Amino acid sequence: MVQGTQTRLGGTELAFRLAGFRANVVSIEPPGDITPPEPIGLDEIINGAVRRSQYAINVVRNAEFGVGIEAGIIRVKGFEEGIDVTIAAVIDGSGKVTLGFSPGFMVPRKFMNEVLQGVELNDVVSRYYGGEPNIGRKYGLIGALTRRFIDRVILNTEAVYMALIPRLPWNAELFRD
Repeated sequence: MVQGTQTRLGGTELAFRLAGFRANVVSIEPPGDITPPEPIGLDEIINGAVRRSQYAINVVRNAEFGVGIEAGIIRVKGFEEGIDVTIAAVIDGSGKVTLGFSPGFMVPRKFMNEVLQGVELNDVVSRYYGGEPNIGRKYGLIGALTRRFIDRVILNTEAVYMALIPRLPWNAELFRD
């Protein structure tokens, strides 16, 4: 029901549990071309999360929900740094999509310069932090910047939980069509 890595799986499991949903979370890997390597801009990030959620619900037999999580960078006019944000999309069998965002944080200008030249943020971060491979898929830039006080699991949990808010029983009437 959720696409992708261990940090996405762990964050999704925790968010569903905290929201009071009993869920058997299944991790699937979507095709590599479902989203750009480094989504830039709110529309790209949201659309990536939605496409991932649609893929998840269509691939996992009898899934109640599909969860898609996409991280990317939002450019802000007047700032050379970008804001890194994680967005979750939760889709149900009727096709209704709900969205949630993690807290955002600034991406260092020196990293943004490379990202804007087409280098994936994960590669820039890994190179800067001693060549450790796939930092972005482990604890992420946020983990490196906060010395692992906050990591990707936390951001993913927050984004998925925010996307579940309209689905919480006490909120259902507020979000009915």
